[in-house]
Formats: sequence, C-alpha cells, structure tokens
Amino acid sequence: MLTTNPNDIHSAADTWSGFIYQGKIALLHVLTLILNENVDEFYLQLDSLEDFAIIRYDGGALIPVSLHQVKAMKSHFYSAYQEAFEKLERRKISFPCERNAYFHLATENEKTKLEIETDHPTISIYEYDREPFCKIENLQNKINVKTQECLRNLGKLAESNNPEYVSLMSETLEELITSQIIAVHANNHRRNGLTINEGAYYFTIPLNNFVAELNSDINAKIYDSNYYRQVLRYDLNRYFQEFCFDLEEEIDGETKEKLSNYLIYFNGLTDVEFQIFLQNIMPHRNVKFSTLQEYKDNSLNIDEFKGALALILKELRDSDKDTINKVGWICVDNKRYFPSTIDVSDTSNSKKKISEKIVNVALDTLVDIPFNSDYIITEGCQVESLEKEASNIFKVEDDDTIYTKITNWRKVSLIPLEEAKRKLN
Repeated sequence: MLTTNPNDIHSAADTWSGFIYQGKIALLHVLTLILNENVDEFYLQLDSLEDFAIIRYDGGALIPVSLHQVKAMKSHFYSAYQEAFEKLERRKISFPCERNAYFHLATENEKTKLEIETDHPTISIYEYDREPFCKIENLQNKINVKTQECLRNLGKLAESNNPEYVSLMSETLEELITSQIIAVHANNHRRNGLTINEGAYYFTIPLNNFVAELNSDINAKIYDSNYYRQVLRYDLNRYFQEFCFDLEEEIDGETKEKLSNYLIYFNGLTDVEFQIFLQNIMPHRNVKFSTLQEYKDNSLNIDEFKGALALILKELRDSDKDTINKVGWICVDNKRYFPSTIDVSDTSNSKKKISEKIVNVALDTLVDIPFNSDYIITEGCQVESLEKEASNIFKVEDDDTIYTKITNWRKVSLIPLEEAKRKLN
C-alpha cells in the first residue's frame, strides 16, 4: 500500500509540458483497458505519481497498478531520453506498481525497444499496434479506432459505424481528462484550495466514467452555452499546448514557467471571468456561444491564438499583476497595454476594418479593455487612434447613450508586438 504526502510528489500539472498529448495517450490506454478487461476498480490519475497512472484503492489506500511516462519530443536520439528513462526507473522503486512502468515515445528511437529495455530492465516501452512509438499526427486516428471498437463491444453497432458519432464520442471522452486538469488548476485558485500537487494526487477519474460515457447517447446531450464554454476552455488549452510544443527546443526554463503560469491562471477563471477574458483578448468579436453557429463565428481561432496572443505572452515580460484580469502591462509612462488575438496586416484597409470592428463591439458590449487601456497589442497592426480610424461609426451613432459611452473612451491605439517589446521589455 502506498502511504505518501502528495506534496512530496512534484506534479507537472502546473506546467505547459504536454498534458494535452499526455491526455490523449492516457485516453488511448484507458480505451485499451476497457476493451480487454473489467475496469470497475481502476482509476486514472494525472500528473502525480507519473505523467499518468492507473490506480486502485484498497481500504482507502492508493495502490499503483501501472505508471506511464509520456514524452512528446521530436528527437530520435537515445541520449535525449536517457535521463527520463532513469527517472521512470526511480519512480517505479518509489511507487511499486502491480504491473509495468511504461514509457511512451512519440518518435521512433535510434535504439530498438529491446535495446532500451535491456539498458533499463525495470521499465517497458509501450507498444501501439506492435510499434514502440506513436506519432502525434497518428494519435487521434488510433483513439477513434479504439472508441469505435468499444462502442461495438457495448452493442452500439449503428453508432460505431457512424464516423461523426465516433469522432464526437472521442472528443467527449477526451474532455473528461482535460476537464480534470482544468479542475486541478481551478481548485488551486480557490481560497483554501488544494495545492497543485494535492489536487493532482487526489483528483482521480473512475474508469467506469469512461464506460458510462460510451454507453450514453451523445446526440441527446444539451449543447448550450455551458457546453460550448467547456469546449472553448479545451480549445485554449489545446492551442496553447501546440504553440509550446512547436517551440519546445527554442525557449528557456524561465519562459516555460511564465507560459505555465498564464495557463494556470486561464484555467482558474470562473465561467463569468472566462467569458470576460475571451472578450478582452478578442475586442474585435462579440463573444457569444449559446449555439453551434455562435461558437463557430465568435470563438477562438487557432491561427490568431498562436500567431498573436500566445506569441505576445511569450515575447513580453511577465504581466503586471495589478492590471485588469492580471494579464497586461504598465509602462514607465503609466500607459496600460493589453494583449489580443488580432493578427491582421498593417495595410490601410486592414486598419480601417479592424478599428471599426473593435469600436462596434465596444459600443455594443461595453467591453472593459478598450475603455481601460491605452494600447491593445497586436501581431503587427498599428493604429494611432481607434476613434479616428473608425470615425464614420461615431457619426452614425448620434444619441445620448452612445455619447455617454464615447466620453468614457480613452485614446486607444493598436500597437504591434515589436513596438510593444521596445516599450515594455
């Protein structure tokens, strides 16, 4: 039986290092277990004993069944993984498990599975359809295949033969895992909340929850604003993960920690705060997501997120915590700067269009950021004054309500990232 203090186990749940990919790998393993054995006693633990672990409880004591370390790395050199192999060996000694301690590779290694396991005899290289690695681009297809097999085994033959249903079910199952990481972050932000290490240790998912979801009717789910808000949270985490993975070999530890802290902050926002946050980083869109169409029209765009917002957060120094929503900066001249997902070009036509969009959204929603900022940071577009650039809108809107809003308006400018770096870094 395992008796330990969770705070003695460092959890990676507070980092950027791969939990979306790890979650997909965990889901694939869970589906494999569901296909092959009774999982009534099993639970999934994320980012505590290892990147993920299958555990069971015996009289309240936590018993590790299998440990899983996941490395979403591009390198095929053995030396790039040797330290991680040795770490997993030590983890198995510290937390003896009833089955194997598995290492998951995303890239084919220069050494064979047999050679690695000979060098590290207490661990096993995980196999995917007899291959000792699984490329990231092939992972979703493997999850869909396993989901289809599970549906078929449960007697849901019509659903298993419907690719759209299988894909939607796979996404729903993955959300069980992503929601757990978000829940750990959110709980950590609450007053008297658990530490990240405690949350990752204690927040476990019964594998029967996955079985129950597989048995449910996805088509009967209510797709309301709560559902789409959850999807948006997942989207943000996935985009952030992909951005960080692309830069894996380019950024230092300090930048990784900074990005990790932003992600923890985003995931700790309440539903109301999260919607305000989305509106603030997307001042050119009226953020609504009560329906599928609104979600498609007004939600986060992956290219805007990676090409503007995530890049801004990476390139600029850490935010000043006394700014709105703790994501923003104040320069020596006491001017306030806020990041955005705006990645339009710097042409005259683009400047006019984006300025009009921002002004229209602000007048319609009274979004906080334009009224409380001096500069909205973009990927590369510069506008001296939104009010002047969109002056025709103010001419049309001629009533007391609009006038009151305009009198609250500061001189708001769009500033490109490179200029913001010169002023803030």
